[in-house]
Amino acid sequence: MSSYSVHLASPSEYEEAITLRIHIFVDIQKFPLDKEIDEYDPLAQHFVITHKERAHKVVGLLQVYTAGENAKIGQVAVSPEYQGQGLGKRLLEHLEMQLQQDAAFKQCKEAKLGSQYDKCMFYEKCGFVAHGDIYDELGCLHIWMYKPINHTMI
Repeated sequence: MSSYSVHLASPSEYEEAITLRIHIFVDIQKFPLDKEIDEYDPLAQHFVITHKERAHKVVGLLQVYTAGENAKIGQVAVSPEYQGQGLGKRLLEHLEMQLQQDAAFKQCKEAKLGSQYDKCMFYEKCGFVAHGDIYDELGCLHIWMYKPINHTMI
């Protein structure tokens, strides 16, 4: 049985996820704090991966919201001490299942995310395809990546 659980964040888990996001994106990667929580946070569904044997500690997260025909994924992160264990992939696999089944995403044809350029190989291994030009976001190179949503799997 797995020691981890992937699910929609409870209010307390959301607060824990925000703390983890700030640690990863602000403390470690040096993005500005005032850009970390934005206008998309209230619109998004927030998913977490928790460690069952560590008092259900939030060790990874992502957010998703509808943007026209896209399910826009953002803020994908796994705590540094838990990276390399396939947890990011598990988060994305769980999200893909949710996107196929959740009526809120029925109109979405594909999942879209802005990957940090040095992380795009991870997303490619998860089935995403890079498309478009590399762009700068807050001093970090990014590229848009896409993956079709197969609603027929429902």
